[in-house]
Amino acid sequence: MSETPPGLRIVPATASHRDFVRRLSAEVFSRFGDYETLLPRMMTWPWVETVVAEIEGCPVGFAMLSSEHLGEGATELTAIAVEPDRQGCGVGARLLAHVEQRTLRLVSDAPIAVRLTVAGDNRRARRVFTAAGYRVAPGPREAYPGGQPSLIMFKSLDRE
Repeated sequence: MSETPPGLRIVPATASHRDFVRRLSAEVFSRFGDYETLLPRMMTWPWVETVVAEIEGCPVGFAMLSSEHLGEGATELTAIAVEPDRQGCGVGARLLAHVEQRTLRLVSDAPIAVRLTVAGDNRRARRVFTAAGYRVAPGPREAYPGGQPSLIMFKSLDRE
């Protein structure tokens, strides 16, 4: 992986980012289900935080963090996506680090963890998550709405 692109900023998503999230979701998640409809809708849910990675004001990726349904001490990385021509240059890693830091600010209880679901055949994403310290959770596997096998991964976070 190369260095993070200069000028990369992580900003809170606004309504103006909805079309970007829709388009990128259609491009990178279409084989898993109708995420181009679901993810822009989730941007309005009060328990979901969406951030956008921008380079010189142009969106190049996004991440969605949810704290619902996981109980105390955990958040879920609901989605993370990077423009295909920007993958492998550190944008996804920066989004992931931002989600972890946000989790540490949101969660007051211990233990603290981030959970995510990744396609079993998405080797690139699995390498990014593994390099960041995520591990495959034991137990039964899940599947996306399109039927593709998925893995649950998690990372315990420590307060410093």
